[in-house]
Amino acid sequence: MEQPVQSVVDIFKHENWCIDDWQIQFLLSERHLHEIRRLSPVSNWYEDQAIAIDCMNKLTVCFNSVHKFHKTFGCLPIIGDRLFDEDTGMKIQDRSIDGTQMTVTFILGN
Repeated sequence: MEQPVQSVVDIFKHENWCIDDWQIQFLLSERHLHEIRRLSPVSNWYEDQAIAIDCMNKLTVCFNSVHKFHKTFGCLPIIGDRLFDEDTGMKIQDRSIDGTQMTVTFILGN
């Protein structure tokens, strides 16, 4: 069975990205998407699976940072915080909280 195509313009989420029953998910900022588009060698950059896989790997590191931060400090990182390791360095530019869906969406950029 073929995997559905992950577009980099869609929300990145994973079933294991949960903290206290809240689903953590990520969106890439417009500026970051513009950079991806500029660097992409293909015209359908937004559906390029190599780019999507690379983003998912970086966002997994970001989730781990969010999870460890929450475990240590008892709260989630805020706008302006950088979810960092040497390869990602993604900065929280915005976040939205949906109590009905129990989701926290972080919008990340460089």
